[in-house]
Formats: sequence, structure tokens, C-alpha cells
Amino acid sequence: LLFMLDTKVHNKKDVETIVSNVPIVGEIPLVKKKEQQIFENPNDHSILAESFRILSSNVKYVLPPKKNNGNVIFCTSTVKGEGKTYISINLSLALSSINKKVLLIGADLRNPQIHTFTSRDKNSTGLSSYLHDTNLKWQDLLINGFKDHATHDVLLSGAIPPNPASLLTNGRFKLLIEEAKKHYDYIVVDTAPTILVTDTMLISHLADVNVYLVKAGFTDKKLLGFSKELNASKKLSNMAYVLNNVGSSKSYGYGYNYGYG
Repeated sequence: LLFMLDTKVHNKKDVETIVSNVPIVGEIPLVKKKEQQIFENPNDHSILAESFRILSSNVKYVLPPKKNNGNVIFCTSTVKGEGKTYISINLSLALSSINKKVLLIGADLRNPQIHTFTSRDKNSTGLSSYLHDTNLKWQDLLINGFKDHATHDVLLSGAIPPNPASLLTNGRFKLLIEEAKKHYDYIVVDTAPTILVTDTMLISHLADVNVYLVKAGFTDKKLLGFSKELNASKKLSNMAYVLNNVGSSKSYGYGYNYGYG
């Protein structure tokens, strides 16, 4: 009866059963202690750090054959709470830990969260200010939010604007991406959930790969059909799933171990 009534995604097999043609490039384990949730030390060898190293390596395989400039990785999800900001930050830090130049952009202008992992205020000058004010240069708004990652820069979302969709499509965001690709190996963009607003779809064509978050024990299986349709209709092209929070459901007896013993 419990199995029949439970409609949540719990493991990799649940995703593959519903969406068989989209690769799963990472499985991120449940980490309960908040102080251990960020890949702050580039030499860290914890379970969390290793899982994000695996993710960063697998993402490289789904990126299209590249020209000389940087790769653009969008991180999104279906609904709020699936962990896209958490994955965006740690994926960008995993890439910078191997001495790659990385820019992390907070492009979820309606519900910005990256600032909560740094010492900056929610209303700090950021992307929304750059998109609105043509006199601002995005390079002047960058911060280093993680002191041990010398090759990692952050562009915060900035104050919440009344018109996010029009700001993202006024041409300034595309210009930012094109300029950033000349200076960074990877640009990781934290975007808005896809089922709630159209923001992500309006700029998705700028991404080389769309990393789509599914949270174990949280995401409803029916929502996988929505992301499947986005991929089939090419609204989100070159999509890859990441399963977050793996191991949250002990009742299923399904465990993951990144060690050797």
C-alpha cells in the first residue's frame, strides 16, 4: 500500500523508467550538516566533494564539441526546492578546483538564493542592476564568494526586479554570456524553475547543456513528464538529469557508497 500511494522519485531507476532518452550525469548524496554542504576546500575528499567531481567530469561528456571559448551550463528544475542553487554552486566550485576559470551567475531573479551562501546582502548590486542600467559593466559587479577558490567569480542576482522576463530578453544577458565566454572556461548559470515561470526558456538557447535537477523523496514522478516534454520539444535542448538528495529514503533500502570499503 505504501508503494502504491508513494508518487515520489527515489532513485535513478525511477527517472530512467519515465525518461529513458535523457542521461543522468550525477547522483548527489544527502548531506545533513549544513556546514558540510559547500565544496569550500578545493582539496576536499569528502563524499560530497567526490560526488561533485564525478558530476563535473560527466557534464564534460555531454557538452557539445567545443570551439575555443567557454562552456555555458544552465542549472534548473521543475519547481522550487529541488536544489538547483545548491548544485549550481558546488558544480562551479568543483570545476574551479581543477584550476579552471569559472563564473557563477545568479539568473533566478525572482527568488535569488546564491547570496545566502556568501557574506553578501540579498540586495547587493548584481545581474538585475546590470540588465537594467546600460552604464554598468558586469565585470565591476563580480565578487569572490569562496576565498579558497582563486579562479572562481560570482555575479549575484541583485535586487528583485518587477520585470525579470523583459530584463533577461533585452539583449544585455546575451551580451554578458558572449563576453564571459572569452574570459572563462565555464559559465554556470542558476536559473528559475521551469514550471512556474518562462524565464529559463527565454534564455535556454544560450546554454551548451541544461542540467535538470530531480530531488529524491521530493520530486513527484508526474513532474518528470513535464521535463521530458521540454526536452522533446527542444525548449530545453541537450538536457541531462542530476538526482539530488540520494539516500533520503531509508525505507526503500537503497544506498550509495562513494568509497572503496
